[in-house]
Amino acid sequence: MAFRFKPDKSVSSEIRRIVLCQLEDATSELTSVGDPESDEAIHSARRRVKKIRAVIRLIRPGPDKTYRVVDKHLRNVNRLLAPVADGQGIIATLNKLERRYPKALPKRLVASIRAGLVDRGSQADRQAGSDHVLETVTGALRAEGRRVKHWQLRVEGFQAIAPGLEQCFRRARQAMLAAWRRPTAAHYHAWRGRVKNHWFHVRLLEGRCGEQLIADRRRLEALDGVLGEYHNLVLLGEVLVNDRYVSGPETARCLVVVLRYQRVLRQQAQSLGVRIYSEKPHGFVRRLKHLWGRPLLARRSRPSVV
Repeated sequence: MAFRFKPDKSVSSEIRRIVLCQLEDATSELTSVGDPESDEAIHSARRRVKKIRAVIRLIRPGPDKTYRVVDKHLRNVNRLLAPVADGQGIIATLNKLERRYPKALPKRLVASIRAGLVDRGSQADRQAGSDHVLETVTGALRAEGRRVKHWQLRVEGFQAIAPGLEQCFRRARQAMLAAWRRPTAAHYHAWRGRVKNHWFHVRLLEGRCGEQLIADRRRLEALDGVLGEYHNLVLLGEVLVNDRYVSGPETARCLVVVLRYQRVLRQQAQSLGVRIYSEKPHGFVRRLKHLWGRPLLARRSRPSVV
């Protein structure tokens, strides 16, 4: 089921439907036949949990404590899954560095680091198994589903989501400025989380806004990808320093390349951020309110040639 509001449905019913679908899909991915502990399944389930938390932020600050409890529990779920889910992303980033900087990173050096990362991922899988992480997480997801079935918003229509939209847009904008002023890993990680919420909100609202948010969605998707890659570089750098898969000089050589690529990504993120967040929060909400409920534009058909 698409992650978007259906036309002509109440916001309350759509919130419940979407959150329940995400919870069910995440649970199914973690308990599917085959290899439920695979990085891909866990990464997908973790992404669904992030979507649910974005929905909760969309309907805040209106909801009561029930929503905040679900949000808190889902945050703990993602923390449990993080050690397993991050492994494949770090390896993918290492592979990208190898392709981008072949002269600085010889194949032998990259192969040694990759082997260490694969072994590290296997250890994380074994630890998750011994700690019964998947069983704990699936139980928590099912429990949250029982709570979500009773959700009911106090207001309906665009009014139900306008405060959350504006608050999340403003926080993403503030997080961007904080990252520009002090480009620390923590600030960029915080910005990434705010951008992801904003991106998910746009995806939810596209169908109710006459498909007029395609450009917004594409820019946010691109920015989320850049910030996600930046986060993987931070994790890779930490692993290289702490685990020492190669010699000291070789580790230093890799870290130079990591920092070099981070500078490139910061420039890309700033370029995208300027385009997205030059709009003021109130203006963004006003624009979406104007689009809310707009019917789809009919495609112009070409005249037939006789």
